[in-house]
Amino acid sequence: MLSLFLAQAATSSPRPAPTLGGTAAAARSSAPRAPAAPAVVLYDQYDTQAASDITSQDFEVALDGFDSFAADDFVVPSGQSWSITGVDVDGEYTTGGGPAASVNVFFYTNGVGSLPGALAASRPGSSYTGTAGDFVVSLSPAVALAAGTYWVSVQARQDITPHGQWFWHERAVQSNQGSVWQNPGNGFGTGCMTWVRQTACAALVDPNPDQVFRLNGTVIPTAVRITAFGASSTARGVRVRWTSASTTDVLGFEVWRQRGGGPLRKVNAKLIAAKPSGHASRYSFLDVHASPGNLHRYRLQVVTLSGARYWAGAATARALR
Repeated sequence: MLSLFLAQAATSSPRPAPTLGGTAAAARSSAPRAPAAPAVVLYDQYDTQAASDITSQDFEVALDGFDSFAADDFVVPSGQSWSITGVDVDGEYTTGGGPAASVNVFFYTNGVGSLPGALAASRPGSSYTGTAGDFVVSLSPAVALAAGTYWVSVQARQDITPHGQWFWHERAVQSNQGSVWQNPGNGFGTGCMTWVRQTACAALVDPNPDQVFRLNGTVIPTAVRITAFGASSTARGVRVRWTSASTTDVLGFEVWRQRGGGPLRKVNAKLIAAKPSGHASRYSFLDVHASPGNLHRYRLQVVTLSGARYWAGAATARALR
């Protein structure tokens, strides 16, 4: 009976409490090897590692209140579209911790206040390689993004029992906007439940302005040049119009709508077919389901013959009906 009691006590030992992060291990900012061709490094912040890190982890259900997300921004240059096939992240496990079961990766548009806005793409449960908490994450399918500012959030899917915690290394030098963090369930008691600059969340330990990461993939050849894109209110709904100077290897277009800070939703039931290439073409789509009196943001998505997708325009309009 005593041995049974002792066995039960051992198996019911309390879970370790998650921590926010703090002092990182010795700097080891050398990036992983170059991605395999045809991929190249599209964006690089894999340098100047700071002596601190931050939790960004999806824990087991019992600790859902501690689930948190760190994110940093990057810019796709004007005139380019990227196909992102991988993310490399500098991180570390707690002593004896790891490995993560998988890695969740999220991409957001740039929103109000230069903070993460609408979700542009997500790749939960992504596979990875790497050692000692450094992740070389493969994204499948690839994430296609047009020119603009975006945010990437990387989160370890890892149970603290028995695998401990994972922390994303911070960067001492800031590029673009400073990195952000959120803990929606407020398990850490910071009050930083929505996106906030790490340097502005008072409870974080020794925050630095950025994260250490890089993006790999290819530059997508421009399949279409959109010369005009707009949205206007009508008695029947919101009319979305766009003009293309030419199209090459384009299958068609999708129209997406966002209301307030909500998610983007596709509003066309069928693909809007591309017109013959080689000359200017005008397109029009009527959104009859726009919410009356509300301001909506519309985005145009190009679908190529290969199946790749990327954003090519944005406009706003208030529905009258």
